[in-house]
Amino acid sequence: MRLNLTGPPRQPVFVYSIASINVILWILLEISGNSTNPSSLRKFGAIDSYLIWSGEYWRLASAIFLHVGASHLAINSISLVIMGGMTERLYGHRNFITIFLVTGIIGSTTSYLNIENGVVGAGASGAIFGCLGSLVSFFYIRKEVLGKSGKQTLNGLIILALVNLAFGFVFPAVDNWAHIGGFIAGLGSGYFLAYHPRTTQHPHKLKIPYIGQKARLPLLILFAVSIIISVLAIGNSMYEPAVVFPIF
Repeated sequence: MRLNLTGPPRQPVFVYSIASINVILWILLEISGNSTNPSSLRKFGAIDSYLIWSGEYWRLASAIFLHVGASHLAINSISLVIMGGMTERLYGHRNFITIFLVTGIIGSTTSYLNIENGVVGAGASGAIFGCLGSLVSFFYIRKEVLGKSGKQTLNGLIILALVNLAFGFVFPAVDNWAHIGGFIAGLGSGYFLAYHPRTTQHPHKLKIPYIGQKARLPLLILFAVSIIISVLAIGNSMYEPAVVFPIF
C-alpha cells in the first residue's frame, strides 16, 4: 500500500520566516548591548517571573523568538529547521504555525511556574520540543499504516525526545520545564490536528470521533488558551515576590 504522507509538496516557509526573525532579533540584541545580558533580554521580552506576575503576559510569546548567545541561536535554528520543517511539511502551514505558537507559549508558561526571581528565560526550544511531540503523534497515528519504517521512525523520535530531556536535567542552565511543557503540548496538539487515516485492518473505523478539519483549529486554540490561563492563575497564586532582584 502506498501512502502519500504530505499530499502536495509543502515548502517550510514559516520555519524559515521564524528562523529569520530569530536571527534578526539576536542581531538587534547584540547591537543594543549583548544577547547574554539579562537587562537587554528583559527589554526585548524575555521571561521574568516578577514582570509576568506584574501583568506582562506578552513575554510568554516574545521570549520564544529570543536567544542567549550565538551557540544557543545556532543550536535552536538547526533544530527548528529540522523538526519544524518536518512538522510544516506533514501538517501544513496553518497547522504548523498553530503548533509552534501554542506549544511555545505553553512551554513559556510552564517555565514561568518554575523560574526563579532574577533569572531570565528565552529561546524557541519549548516550541521545538512541541514540534517533536507533534511528530511523535503523527507517526503514532500511522504506525499500522506505515508498517516497520513508521514504527522505526516513531521509536527514533521517542528516543530523541528522551535523550534531549535527560540532557536538560544534567545541565542546570537548560530550561527543561519549557521543554517538558512544550513536548506534552505538542503531543496533544499533533494528535488533535493530524488526519487519522483508515487502516487496512479496520477500513470503516476511524480511530477518533470525526471532527471536521476546519473545526479542529479553533477548538485547539480555545483549549490551549484555557490551559494557559489556568496555569498562569496557579503560578500567580503561588508566586511570592518577597525577594525580587534588581530588574533593570
